[in-house]
Amino acid sequence: MAKLKELLKNRLSADEVNKIKYSYDIIGDIAVINDLPWGMKSKAKLIAEAIKNTHKRLKVIAKKVGPTSGEERIRPVKVVLGEKRTETIHIENGFRFKLDINKVYFSPRLGAEHLRIINQIKPYEEVYDLFAGVGPFAIPAAKKAKKVIAIDINPAACNYLKENALLNKVSDKIEIYCCDCRKVIEKEKFYNCADRVIMNLPMHAGEFLDVAFKVAKKGAIIHCYFFLHEKDMFKLAEDKLYNEAKKAGREVKILEERKCGQLSPRIWRCVIDFEVLN
Repeated sequence: MAKLKELLKNRLSADEVNKIKYSYDIIGDIAVINDLPWGMKSKAKLIAEAIKNTHKRLKVIAKKVGPTSGEERIRPVKVVLGEKRTETIHIENGFRFKLDINKVYFSPRLGAEHLRIINQIKPYEEVYDLFAGVGPFAIPAAKKAKKVIAIDINPAACNYLKENALLNKVSDKIEIYCCDCRKVIEKEKFYNCADRVIMNLPMHAGEFLDVAFKVAKKGAIIHCYFFLHEKDMFKLAEDKLYNEAKKAGREVKILEERKCGQLSPRIWRCVIDFEVLN
């Protein structure tokens, strides 16, 4: 960040340089500028050039032009500099993920969290990823687990997930379903089968706890993600978890609660890991 600030200091005013949050993500060979301060939209190309000079391997610099929205979790971007494309291959923890940042959700900031969960998986496990995206949990899980059920409602994400399963040589261990996870779990053959359930849909995951309880066998571990305000932090999420467990006739034990990234001032992406006891 210091190098980027140095590159910009002769091209922007001191006040403008101080306003920049330097919030950008690198996905494969694409950098995405997440948020430009109000009044600096016209300086996007200057900032893009500075980012490209900071990271020589980048081929595309894009900027976010709208919020992540819809059930398919798409974050619209526009290319500012470089090649006119939004498809790339991102390497994370030794796995390759092909994706189009204009068609699917992907956050490179979750690499450490992906690895934390993957490191817990045992060879005998059946893992259910209810909101799989392009496979940052599901693909590495398939390398370790006996079987992975991966579900996503976004057709583009499912197509990339299939491609990534082939790319990482795990297609024989992963079943992919392109629909709302509720429709898949309506089939009773999935009941009480999961040793581990991953629920990475922070805005709405709590609404699908009933689905997780249907597929979870006794002793299953569930990882449920939430966006939480730092004032209440885990209290509201815990209440939701215990209420849904009671409705499903399940007993649960919280194993760990942790922050895994900040969404905005005072709002955090958090995860609760818990065990289903009965």
